[in-house]
Amino acid sequence: MRRSLSTKARAALFLDHKGQCHICGGLIQPGQAWEVEHVIPLALGGDDEPHNMRPAHAKCHRTKTADDATNTAKAKRREAKHNGWRAPSKRPMPGSRASGWKQKLTGEWVRR
Repeated sequence: MRRSLSTKARAALFLDHKGQCHICGGLIQPGQAWEVEHVIPLALGGDDEPHNMRPAHAKCHRTKTADDATNTAKAKRREAKHNGWRAPSKRPMPGSRASGWKQKLTGEWVRR
């Protein structure tokens, strides 16, 4: 569950990391937009604790979040396949194990 940080907690996080952007390494200037970034995204099992949060420029954070969305989708597909949650193909390749038919050496097709 994502929680919102108080102003005091955001300031402490900023000062702990000396105002340095976690992604590009540049300094965040006064008045410049910055966001709290999760090193390990929540969707990939990261937690909402201070050790997993870093300050980042808003622009850098948007770029990383877009990349994280791709990686998250891939991880979820991989997990679904591993756990057998993925629906079987509606049109399996003829002769494959998923089709339910097999071809004997004589050329005859039989049910598996």
